[in-house]
Amino acid sequence: MARPVQDRAQAILAAAREQFLLEGAEHATVDAVAARAGVGKGTVFLYWPTKARLYGAVVQLETATLLARLSDELRTGITYLSVGHVVRREIAAVLEIPGLAPQKPGEPDAAADAENFPGLALHRIISIMQAHSLVRDRPTTEIVTAFKTVMSGSAIVAVKDLDRREIVLDAAEHLIRSAYDRPDADPADVAAALPEVLDALEDTIDLLVEAAAPDRPTTAVLRPRERPAVAGT
Repeated sequence: MARPVQDRAQAILAAAREQFLLEGAEHATVDAVAARAGVGKGTVFLYWPTKARLYGAVVQLETATLLARLSDELRTGITYLSVGHVVRREIAAVLEIPGLAPQKPGEPDAAADAENFPGLALHRIISIMQAHSLVRDRPTTEIVTAFKTVMSGSAIVAVKDLDRREIVLDAAEHLIRSAYDRPDADPADVAAALPEVLDALEDTIDLLVEAAAPDRPTTAVLRPRERPAVAGT
């Protein structure tokens, strides 16, 4: 009996993740992914017409998982809401999946097709933080560009030399914190901004999942976890 459509899509994505982590995006083949998933090569192409699209879907789902973890850590207080803390946390998270991280400058970001991620999401989050006086009065585009540059550059350096991981993380956090976080931020303002930031993160997770599996009945299942309820509802 053939697998339901939803199960096949999940099996392909799970197999693709393992294959890309094992061999890297350049060397992994759709034939190997199909064999690992237990489906025909044509079935893979039915869902994702090119290897690049399939790789993009895997990276989008991995990014959604990282953002879900960040959202949960912000919600529970494990990670403090500041630009410096967040950039450190996200670099550390990317280093947990080095096979899917950029390996050299200029390497394309496979998650970028999801509503211009991470630019759009970062613009929204930085704007929220600025509205609550948590970030210095600098152009939002400048802060977003600095965040992306420091994050991608640090990940490239650290993935090639994991022994320097903590030094890289310390440097990245210090650079962003000293340049953009307000040292006099009021904890009450942090608390006021947090629900809006969490909502922005959850919206971004939805966009990434939808972009990874467009027009397929997989979105609810592929989401990293159920969207947390808004406090007070």
